[in-house]
Amino acid sequence: MEAFMDNCKEIQSRIESFEHGNLSLKDEEAFTNHILKCADCREEMEIYYIISYGLDDDNEKEIKNCRYSQYLDAFDFTGLVEQKLKDSEDKCLFLRQWTHFTRVRYIFVSTVMILTALLLIIIKFF
Repeated sequence: MEAFMDNCKEIQSRIESFEHGNLSLKDEEAFTNHILKCADCREEMEIYYIISYGLDDDNEKEIKNCRYSQYLDAFDFTGLVEQKLKDSEDKCLFLRQWTHFTRVRYIFVSTVMILTALLLIIIKFF
């Protein structure tokens, strides 16, 4: 699945999905890593935001409530892309850590339950 993320056209076609949060964690990580390394795709992402927010007067309400309003108000689309990529990296890292913590917790609870069951069996028969 990761091989398609090396293709700039595929990355660029996923910019809107990234913006709307429609990428899986694995795809978002690959997308973010590619955009951070590829100047052409980063430029495409900036162009996406210029078209979406810079040229569209209907987004005035969205801009006022948007977390990224300081960038949008200043028409700093380079800064907006940088901040969105940083936020994506932070989110992916947090989700990876949370997933790891959840797995470790599941293994710990399962082990305790099995040991408890074994202890009860041992106590009952001895």
